[in-house]
Amino acid sequence: MRVNVRFRCLRCGYVGLGNGPSCPRCGFPLIAEPRGVLRIDREKPSILRYASALNYGDRVVTLGEGFTRIRRVNGVLIKDESRNPTGSFMDRGSSVLISNAVGEIRVLFEEDFTLSIATYANAAGVSAKVYVNPDRVGAYAELLRLSTMGNVTIEFGGGHGINTFYGEPIFLDGVKTIAYELYEQVGEVEGVVLPMERGYLALAVYEGFRELREWGFIGDLPRLILVKHRAAQMTEISDWLVRAAGARVVDVSDEETIRSMIELARSGMYVKPVSAMAYAAASTLGGDYVVVITGTGIKEYRVGRELGGLTKLQEAILGVLEGSRPLTAYEVWERLGGVATIQGVYKALGSLVRRGLVSLGYEVRGNKKVRVYRSLSNYK
Repeated sequence: MRVNVRFRCLRCGYVGLGNGPSCPRCGFPLIAEPRGVLRIDREKPSILRYASALNYGDRVVTLGEGFTRIRRVNGVLIKDESRNPTGSFMDRGSSVLISNAVGEIRVLFEEDFTLSIATYANAAGVSAKVYVNPDRVGAYAELLRLSTMGNVTIEFGGGHGINTFYGEPIFLDGVKTIAYELYEQVGEVEGVVLPMERGYLALAVYEGFRELREWGFIGDLPRLILVKHRAAQMTEISDWLVRAAGARVVDVSDEETIRSMIELARSGMYVKPVSAMAYAAASTLGGDYVVVITGTGIKEYRVGRELGGLTKLQEAILGVLEGSRPLTAYEVWERLGGVATIQGVYKALGSLVRRGLVSLGYEVRGNKKVRVYRSLSNYK
């Protein structure tokens, strides 16, 4: 990883280069100081619009993450992070982190995080070694998906020489762009509702808003509402956010969580319990709060043909994409010359994306954000 980035501890005030994810003085998670003052490039339909403030390395690795939509469901304003390439907000952090990667990535298997890191590593041509504790897998569909990726090696056990961690400063540098986007898309809001979990997401969003205030984009910081299961314990980060940043913690029950999952599913959003808890809390707060849905509860994995060789249509699509600029599905279909239906092209592209052979991203064309596909062999 790059070492010429200054880190800051929000708790004790330490500033320095650092040599790990935690403050050498007090042990609190570090954040990366911005590369520079934020200048928004409104032509970019991803977190690249904020590149002036992000600590990218010598290359930029992007799959079109970020600039996810805002929608209102039953009166609740939602920031839908399931729209990211691997289905979670983790892709924001993976973009910046993998842009700084040097050599093999070695990482423990964690839900959402590891799949995102491995996908971006694959896009950059970087190998990833994933260490799995068989007693703590949980997300089997994600593990199976990792097992089909050509850049991934899976080993069992605690792992040796782990060099990539959820919550490290360069990763959070990408995650904080959620705050930048909320400023752009909604303006100044009364508060933001977030799943608490370990607290890294909330810390990154807080840092994003703190920077916006420092640069004069906003006046007051929005209040953070940290939502947890009623049986869960507070974390070091959430304790600090409550004491130093005025955050509020809301407990949610199992019944409220399940009811919210069902309610969101009926609106076309299939979320995990942590996101449903945040939605349940937001439902009681009124329209001036935005809830961040951190990712999707459905990760597609299909056993069958796609684990073997490519179909003729898939091979033809790769032939069209290789050496080409990013293309929409319709443009791919046009170049195939009528050998398949547009629906068949969409299906084949989806399969190629899941296999890690094609990336799905976004471009601004005219005034619209459109989906585009490219062969990962084209990645620079």
